[in-house]
Amino acid sequence: MPFGFKAANVRNSVLRPWILLTALTVAVVGVYFRPVLFQGEIFYGGDIARIYLPHRIASSRALASGSLPWWTPNIGAGYPLLAEGEVGALYPLHWLLDRFLPPELALNASIILHYILAGAGFFGYARTLGTSRKAAYFGALVLTLGGFYVAHLSHVSIIATAAWLPWMFALTHRLLAPRDGERRHLLWTTLGLGVVTGLQFLTGHPQISLLGLMALAAYALFVAWPGGLSRMALRGWGCWVGALFLGVALAAPQLWATAELTGLSQRAGGLDSAFFTSYSLHPALLATLVSPFLLGNPYPHGSVELMGYVGLLPLALASHALRHSRSRVTRFFLGLALAGIFLALGRWNPLYQYLRLVPFLNLFRVPARYLYWTSFALATLSALGLEELIPKAQPTTRIGWGLLGVSGLALSAVLVSVWSAADVEQLVAHWRWLPAILMLATLSVIVAKGHSAPPAWTLAAYSALLVDLYAYGNVLARTYSPTMPREKVVSEPRSLSFFAQDKGLYRIYVKEEILPALSVMRESFYPNLALASGLSSANIYQPLVPRDYGRYLDSLNAQRLNRLNVKYYLIPQLLPVDEDRELYDVQNPFASLPANIWLSVPPTDLVELEIESYLSHSVGYENGHMVAELLFRDASGREVGFPVRAGIETAEWAYEREDVRAQILHQMPPVATTFPARSGFPPQEHPGHTYLARVRPDEPLRVVAVMWRPLIPEAFVRVERVRLIGALGEEKLVAHLVGLGDHSIVYRSEDVLIYRNEDVLPRAYTLPSAAVKLSDGEVSLPEVLSRKDVGPVEILYYGDTYVSLRARLEAPGYLVLADLAYPGWRATVDGAEAPILRAEGIFRALALPPGEHHIVFEYKPTLFRRLFGLFPDLRAQIVWNIIAA
Repeated sequence: MPFGFKAANVRNSVLRPWILLTALTVAVVGVYFRPVLFQGEIFYGGDIARIYLPHRIASSRALASGSLPWWTPNIGAGYPLLAEGEVGALYPLHWLLDRFLPPELALNASIILHYILAGAGFFGYARTLGTSRKAAYFGALVLTLGGFYVAHLSHVSIIATAAWLPWMFALTHRLLAPRDGERRHLLWTTLGLGVVTGLQFLTGHPQISLLGLMALAAYALFVAWPGGLSRMALRGWGCWVGALFLGVALAAPQLWATAELTGLSQRAGGLDSAFFTSYSLHPALLATLVSPFLLGNPYPHGSVELMGYVGLLPLALASHALRHSRSRVTRFFLGLALAGIFLALGRWNPLYQYLRLVPFLNLFRVPARYLYWTSFALATLSALGLEELIPKAQPTTRIGWGLLGVSGLALSAVLVSVWSAADVEQLVAHWRWLPAILMLATLSVIVAKGHSAPPAWTLAAYSALLVDLYAYGNVLARTYSPTMPREKVVSEPRSLSFFAQDKGLYRIYVKEEILPALSVMRESFYPNLALASGLSSANIYQPLVPRDYGRYLDSLNAQRLNRLNVKYYLIPQLLPVDEDRELYDVQNPFASLPANIWLSVPPTDLVELEIESYLSHSVGYENGHMVAELLFRDASGREVGFPVRAGIETAEWAYEREDVRAQILHQMPPVATTFPARSGFPPQEHPGHTYLARVRPDEPLRVVAVMWRPLIPEAFVRVERVRLIGALGEEKLVAHLVGLGDHSIVYRSEDVLIYRNEDVLPRAYTLPSAAVKLSDGEVSLPEVLSRKDVGPVEILYYGDTYVSLRARLEAPGYLVLADLAYPGWRATVDGAEAPILRAEGIFRALALPPGEHHIVFEYKPTLFRRLFGLFPDLRAQIVWNIIAA
């Protein structure tokens, strides 16, 4: 009985601290992630909205269909989605979460779990250094709630990769500096390090993986150095190197695919100097390590990349560790912290440019990401400093209670200032004096060390840390890491209903000159928001962009837009309050005639003229008010003008909106086109119009030049089409004569204006051999190509990785599929493999003989893909069964 009682007491004494730490973890997670855990919010801002959630949606859809997201036709002209590592398509934790949760909830869970993983890993690592649980847990809080980790919450792949670094440090320490009791566990430790290394590769951020491995290699050398070349040291080194090779082998399919895409991307061969050093930490910003918002609100003109604040108490504890700790490990982490800062300076570091000569390192930008090292080092040093400062058993004196009381009052003032801030601007304004209050709390805690009992002092230290980092994180939560109600995140954009009416195969293209509000981005389908809605967007917003495709977009014009199968051109709206914004909202560079410029055209007969146009902000114009004129020049140099007048040739586009109709002064002329619209304040639905005017000159003209001349601000009078009609009734569109496209407005709301491209080419078509030029496997298409020039192709099936077509040719020719030519795509013609040619440098093309042919394109990029694809009906079931088990 006594023995049993003693055993129970031992168990209780062992369990008690773990229960307390678990309870504290639950409380901290509950407070810091309260909106997503208890209020149904979704992390939805910045790159989460534009990259990570769309990626997860696409990945979930592929997994649900029994495949992996090898390829998507909905990004650019097609994109190797799995090869973009940030998707994390081969990361087991993503499979597990996607198996049981919708994508938006899986993303939430992934973010929170990786913060917990990072903290747990650091706790284990600090314990291997010999610290107490209190100090180890303190360091874990510093790492996960401050500095690099919390700043990059919206960079999901960065957080996921960084979460495994503490585990790698802990396992490396166990391999290279094992205690006697740990030597028999070398095999399991080696396997553990190999698995963790593979996992951090599969999370998908190569730069953070590389930086982590660089820090790990330096730490391995540091730890193993005292052992020299002893048998034990060599065995440890062998296990360590073997573990890294195991990790690379486990992640080989992902690494291979990403390396292939990188070699074909805009990053191949390294980055130019300006891009390589973008987001460098200016030396003056080192002051933000003490006062993070010294320059005011960091959003949107600052960047989370430049934030490394870990709190004032951790800095004080790190300083104490450097001055008083007898552990040699402090010197290593001092060097790591300083190295991180030194390299983060980037362009302000004269030596940084030499990194452009280093393979792999020259592929990555953002020098400020070296603060990854600094944050990890400061977390470790703060844990070591706390271990040195934790007082021995002693009663708390009156002085101690007084100091702890001062600290408590100061921290209470900080909390009140955070909770009372009506908006982020007010909260940032509070941060002008919060560092002084936090400094007072920190000094009170430090001085109270000699006058306090361990429990009271430790509680005060934890409180100072948590309040400090809570106030810091609160600003980021309102700017760079916002949340949104789930129902808004999963709701379909209103404009999606318009596209749902068009069941054809086409792409959209979005005008990306601005970065509007998220609501506008959703309605105008900024990349990759189109991917999340199942639309194909020719835009591309990815870390790795196929180089040839990027160059194609850089020189995009009306003809290239047609060849890309772009049927709809979208312009995000800026809530017009002035002329410049209104002009941006309607200016279509692929179809709009430039104003006040003589445009040369091939000599063209004109006996009748048709003008389609509209006005905006024009309710005050009476009938006959001149708003513009159209000028023509004939071969003799004579100029003839045609008026465009309110109420006669043109009118207000929102004429039928209630408030407009109630006060407009001019009449409605004949309507050319009508489209669904939504405008006004508050917005209301109504039809929108363009208007048609037909004019006959006094005598026929032989036109050689055209000018569109607005007589009111260009933004408020727009010409959509100008047709020149000849004596035989032939029609020539001026836009075509000057190299522009034929686009018409088909939808307009307060968020987006949509043009339909009437010249769009189909996704697949044929051309006769005489129409193209072939050189070294490259097919050059005619300079001007219209629908009447191409032959039809029947699309039997169009999937992500499989396309089946039927074409019939009367003579030898070429089939062009307006999808990206990329390694791994194979083609067969009537069952026989055929070489894929490149059309326009980016599209897939095949040479075909006369007759009817069945063509198949299939994506089989690697040996791994082929093996995984041997049993298409079983592969998904195997994955899900493993996860479910």
